[in-house]
Amino acid sequence: MTETGIMLPYPTRRRIAAALLAALGSLTLVPATGFGQTPDLVRSYQSYESAKAANKVDDALKFGNQALKLTEESGDRRTLAELLCNVGEFAGQAGRTQAAIPYYERALALRSAELGSDHPDLVPILAALADLELKAAKYADAAAYEERILSIEKAVYGPRHENVAATLRKLKEIYLASNAAADAARVDAELVSLQSAERALPPMPRDTRQRYKQHNGFATVKVFYGTNRAPTGEVKPALYFGRARGDLQYGYVNVTIPEVHQEAELETEPAWVEFTIGIDASALRRRYVLLDQVVPLSKDAFVAALKQHVSTSPSRDLFVFVHGFNVTFEDAARRVAQMAYDLDFDGTPLLYSWPSQGSATAYTVDEAAVMVSGRKMSDFLETVVTSSGARRIHLLAHSMGNRALMEALQTFLAKRAPDRRQHLFGQIVFTAPDVDRDYFVDAMDSLKGSAERVTLYASSNDYALRTSQILHGAPRAGTAGDVIVRLAGLDTIDMSSVPADILGHSYYAANSGAIYDIFRLLWLGDPPPKRCGMSDRKANAGPTVWWFNADPCKGGDLLEAGVMLKRFGDLAHDQVVANIAALTDPSQKHEWNLILDRLNGLIAPAAAGTGAK
Repeated sequence: MTETGIMLPYPTRRRIAAALLAALGSLTLVPATGFGQTPDLVRSYQSYESAKAANKVDDALKFGNQALKLTEESGDRRTLAELLCNVGEFAGQAGRTQAAIPYYERALALRSAELGSDHPDLVPILAALADLELKAAKYADAAAYEERILSIEKAVYGPRHENVAATLRKLKEIYLASNAAADAARVDAELVSLQSAERALPPMPRDTRQRYKQHNGFATVKVFYGTNRAPTGEVKPALYFGRARGDLQYGYVNVTIPEVHQEAELETEPAWVEFTIGIDASALRRRYVLLDQVVPLSKDAFVAALKQHVSTSPSRDLFVFVHGFNVTFEDAARRVAQMAYDLDFDGTPLLYSWPSQGSATAYTVDEAAVMVSGRKMSDFLETVVTSSGARRIHLLAHSMGNRALMEALQTFLAKRAPDRRQHLFGQIVFTAPDVDRDYFVDAMDSLKGSAERVTLYASSNDYALRTSQILHGAPRAGTAGDVIVRLAGLDTIDMSSVPADILGHSYYAANSGAIYDIFRLLWLGDPPPKRCGMSDRKANAGPTVWWFNADPCKGGDLLEAGVMLKRFGDLAHDQVVANIAALTDPSQKHEWNLILDRLNGLIAPAAAGTGAK
């Protein structure tokens, strides 16, 4: 604690890039080497997804096996492993436990041959197999998979990491369920030792002025929503909205964030929780990021609740996020809440969720759903803009979600005379839009003047969009290179230099430097020349495209310094100095000294009147 009585957060935002990637959702098209190469393969995917949607289990498995055979013949082993997991997941959810296991076993063999037997990327497959074996009451097999996970996690994270503790707890429950008392006692002793060591550590510094306060081991983040998903009739929050289309719905959700939460992590309740003994709701909230409550509201009640929340928040800013392909309502809500919590967003987070199927093979089904969702979202925007009382309204969309946002904006703005369209929004950010390039260019004309700034993030290394281009026969708006979009009034940022995942679709969240750019954009709305890592690449003719170099901007310390400057203003420097003086742990002192260096760099240009970079 500092001399002022304020506890400052330990800097773990270096993993925030992964969090925002998860928050914004990711287009997970299979790679171009597999998807869209033959009509038979495309038809098999479509038939598989259609049968799944109709709950025709036998047909779905038949078409899934056809797709697997064709994918195997294509030689694309990585796509084959992903599809095996997808079909296995469907079979397991359909109650075909014994049928599901061989799919995952094949996927495990493929990925092990590629990565090695102890690679951390194997953990999701091993966890799925453990869950299936547990459901089949094959306790020894389930325990063996969990022991393998434990070995990998200890090697990757160290023996005292939270992931290790979670796996130990799961192992204990498996051994108790199988009456293996000796093994349960062995695991329990390791858990007690780990927990004792944790209690011996000094408390982690925590800022009591953070927006979301911890109480009884968790904080609660309220996210307002609009959705044209149909309610399922289920009471459980995670199942309240499903895949089917419906009328426009309003409400809010409460998402709990545990005190043990690590920034940029999404602590997810594993399937094995249903087998635990004596675990209650409070314990779950203290462990996982949970969609705790869905509160549907009439339109009038929604407006009243939203207006009240905006007026009483530290900031009257709000952002509306539109997720991409392959995202459920539950995950979209959890991710938006996590993003608001980790970035200490002091305004009001909103989600617009369109009826994505939440399946990696449902691309064409999601395409149809997103196109009919734009006008529904337009009505939602009308309500938010005219009735929320917000000072600034930011709009962010990722991948396929950009289609819904663009349709919504065009419909919304068409109802207003040109002089009533000016600066209705703060920032509009199109990240990796899976949108036809020509359509995007034409649509931009209708958005002129509607926002303080409009930003497009594009990359020449986005293999997911390359796949989409093959499928549609036309370039996508999120593609860089020769076809990059250059328009007056649009800040086009070429993010090709930023490292990304195998599909290259996560560049906007691949490192903290890229996330810092989004953070600054939402906070101050700086033009590209005043933002870190930007250089202009002038063409022979046409507007400038900005090239983003992440190297000078990378590191969680820069993002943490930015958050401190935003939160404390002129007092930020003194707060960090006081925090360093109060710390005794050398590693924490080192982290905060890095933040102090970054903070000094942000303050100096601001004091000189040139704008903090």
